[in-house]
Amino acid sequence: MKKLRFKNRNGVLYFGFGDKFKSSGLKDTKVNRNIITSRFRNGAFDKSLELNKQSKVLSVNDYLAKVILEKRQSVRQNTFKTYESSFRRISSFFEDKKITDVKPIHIKEFYQSIADKGFSKTLINRAKFILKEVFDLSILNEDIASNPVIVVKLPKVDQVPKEQKPFTLDEIDLILSSAKGQFKNFLGISFFTGARSGEVLALQWSDIDFVKETISITKSLSKGFINEPKTVSSKRDVEMLPMAKKYFEAQRLETGLQNGFVFTKSDKVSHYANNSLFYNTYREILDKVGLQRRSLHNTRHTFASMMLNNQIEPLWVSSMLGHKNLDITLKVYTHYIPKKEKMVIGFLEKRYKNGTIGS
Repeated sequence: MKKLRFKNRNGVLYFGFGDKFKSSGLKDTKVNRNIITSRFRNGAFDKSLELNKQSKVLSVNDYLAKVILEKRQSVRQNTFKTYESSFRRISSFFEDKKITDVKPIHIKEFYQSIADKGFSKTLINRAKFILKEVFDLSILNEDIASNPVIVVKLPKVDQVPKEQKPFTLDEIDLILSSAKGQFKNFLGISFFTGARSGEVLALQWSDIDFVKETISITKSLSKGFINEPKTVSSKRDVEMLPMAKKYFEAQRLETGLQNGFVFTKSDKVSHYANNSLFYNTYREILDKVGLQRRSLHNTRHTFASMMLNNQIEPLWVSSMLGHKNLDITLKVYTHYIPKKEKMVIGFLEKRYKNGTIGS
């Protein structure tokens, strides 16, 4: 005869065999345990509680399908797309493995398989997030008692930080002089606002105030969709510098009459699905003028570096970039801030030039 086991979950008595447990609906007391034991010996479970009735154990992929459905209904479409690679990797690795057969060692091997392919820690963390939800769902379904994902540490991923190579002012001039039309205006606005390409392409003319010389950044274009930024700090009103204003005014001649999006397709109405066309044109310009290829995001790095290198207040730069706080800005760009040979503390020298007070 199988050995009957008990568990206490939040004061409720659960009973079962092996790692399979069922709620009795009773408080966990000695009396109730004796009642369950007595019913078990009398064979009452088969008829009334059906604990011994065999049920199909779902696989990892069965639960993954449920998580995918939940995510599709609860998150934004562009966020869902970022999960898709994790869905594929989990499905491919575990295949038809039953959820009850997965041990912590299997989770560890899964993480390592991703790391060995050179993927980033961010991607591994995303896969961990999805996998944890898969096993949490299995716990709710009472297939397993604990989540194996929790006890497994992520593998160390040795990633060499990408060296930022911002453009010089001479290189900016060279790039812009070789660009034409709205591609030139797009690059000019990117270089002199520090905005992300998705933020620039999501701008509408109603976001641009030529009188107050401000730009309201409240949206971002990603994977064909325009959404609100993920972080509160990314929504911001920023100063329109004279050089940026010059390119906005030039772009107004291209699309301003429609009072819709600042950058549009040839129909002068539809916004772009992504930045691919602008990136490809930008890359062609770099090749043409003989400059090393760099990401389009480099326009943002260039803005930050040239401002900080010319001793512009870091807090202002941070607000222009839409960073959550100054620490983020300094962590990325601190090496662009010029170091003084000697710090002059003028107010102290003035106060104590005749010696210590009271001496």
